[in-house]
Amino acid sequence: MASSWNSVEIATLAVAALTPLTVAGLGYLVTRSGHRIERIQWANQTVVSRRLEIFGQVAPGLNQLLCFATFVGGWKEIDPRQVIAVKRKLDETVYANRLLFSDTLFTAYHSFMTAMFAMYATTDADALLRAPIDSIWGDRRNMTWWTEAMDGLFTRDADADSMASIQRIQDAHDRLAQAFRADLYVTHEARPLLDVKP
Repeated sequence: MASSWNSVEIATLAVAALTPLTVAGLGYLVTRSGHRIERIQWANQTVVSRRLEIFGQVAPGLNQLLCFATFVGGWKEIDPRQVIAVKRKLDETVYANRLLFSDTLFTAYHSFMTAMFAMYATTDADALLRAPIDSIWGDRRNMTWWTEAMDGLFTRDADADSMASIQRIQDAHDRLAQAFRADLYVTHEARPLLDVKP
């Protein structure tokens, strides 16, 4: 007696045969995706670790520039030639590591430096300082390290409106700090996800 196969029995047999193959295929895809995600996480952790190292190198210099420009902290101990030397060192570090940071951070860094310095204002000389020589908080000319030659290290308009100059530098520094916060994934307790505008 011959057995007759109907379409339901054939379909059941086909499903039974294909189920282990489907499970194996899905397992392979999930494992491959898991490994890919692990590699991406490792790369991101490596980049963030390197960013933290670089931030550790540039943060003290950025703070020195801010103190000098806004007449806070140790501004009395920082002479204009030191500020120019700090700028050079910061530029060297930031430009060498530019690929590790976002375009937003690099733009904010450039804006801060542009607020601090009149770059390309002279040929064959250093960038001129846009920070004022004096303000309501003090006068650099009264410092023991001041020489008349230092007057030439500042732009002519630096003291025209010292408070506006100081505010412009402070605002540029605040934007740079916000960009560093975003690139380093620093969040606030009240806001676990940082709002970053592109």
